[in-house]
Amino acid sequence: MALHLTKETDTSLSEIEYKRFLDQGIPATICLSFLCIVGTIGNIHMILIFKISPVMAKYSIRVFIIWLSLTDLIACLFCMPLEIYNIRYSYTTSISGCKFFIFLFHVVALASSGFWTTIAVERYRIIVKKVPMFLNSQRSNNVISAVLVGVSVALSIPVVIFFGPNEIKTVFPGLTGKDCTVLSQNVNIHNAGIYYIIILSTLCSVFAVVCIVSYGRVLWDICNGIKIRKSLRGNSNSSFNSPTHIRFGNTHVNSSIQNEEILTIHVPAEKGHRTNASYNLENSLRLTVSLMIATTVSYIAYMLFVCMIMIKLLNPKLYKTTIQPVTAILLRGYFGSNTSNAFVFCLFDRTFRQECLKLYWKIWSKIISRRLETV
Repeated sequence: MALHLTKETDTSLSEIEYKRFLDQGIPATICLSFLCIVGTIGNIHMILIFKISPVMAKYSIRVFIIWLSLTDLIACLFCMPLEIYNIRYSYTTSISGCKFFIFLFHVVALASSGFWTTIAVERYRIIVKKVPMFLNSQRSNNVISAVLVGVSVALSIPVVIFFGPNEIKTVFPGLTGKDCTVLSQNVNIHNAGIYYIIILSTLCSVFAVVCIVSYGRVLWDICNGIKIRKSLRGNSNSSFNSPTHIRFGNTHVNSSIQNEEILTIHVPAEKGHRTNASYNLENSLRLTVSLMIATTVSYIAYMLFVCMIMIKLLNPKLYKTTIQPVTAILLRGYFGSNTSNAFVFCLFDRTFRQECLKLYWKIWSKIISRRLETV
């Protein structure tokens, strides 16, 4: 343990720590336990569906989604339990445990931000730039993902220096404990301040702008494509020979959600006929909306955490009066983004729901067949 106390003092500190946990830590523990279980189940679903489904195998963003889900799964399996441990033993934090938890938390957060940004750029590349998906793209995407994780690890190394067990007062005068936070000697603009302001805040801001611009243009192109298809379906048969139809009806280019390759549709948009192009565009719109929502949740949660640390470094008085009372929510609310991806896809992506049902049906069929064989 980080404290060097007498046996009597150590016992008293443990009792105070346990009482504090019963008074303040139960709700947060229940919430984190729920997020841990739900997030683990959800991310395992994401990995399995995108890994084994032949339909999902044709997504250009498939590799990035798998890596992202693995990152979120690490948060559910390691970061959340470590945070629960920190809540329970809030006055007796060890040096190694504190530094490992903070380091892993930053790696997961930075990697998630990098993956979401990469996914946004990939959607822009496919939908807007009409770049086809090559056969070797999965290998290159794995390389890109590995590089993102490596960069996240490198950028997270400074927190091992900045964070550690800080001495905090207890309810008993003269009795102190240790809390995992920014070390007192690093709470200034020259140390941790440079890291959070210049590196993390700037990097996350650039990532956010890239995502906003990319998804904004993707939505613009998809919505325009849907409007064009609807207008062509509403025209009379004589309008099929118009220049607009020649340009958009016979050579309409769009991205299919089922294979993410650039398709050239040569089917006339006859009145009342639902073409494959329209179906693909609507599916692509649902996928884009799902990705936008999940990306927004992740960035908002992480930026709130970064802003909280920056305020603590730049204006300690403001932090103590306004931010510190809601610190527990801001710190632990981020973990909600590690659990939300599967639910967002279930709500907005019909293809993902269908593939989940197929997976369940395969598992159930195997169970039934094995039971019949044993009878």
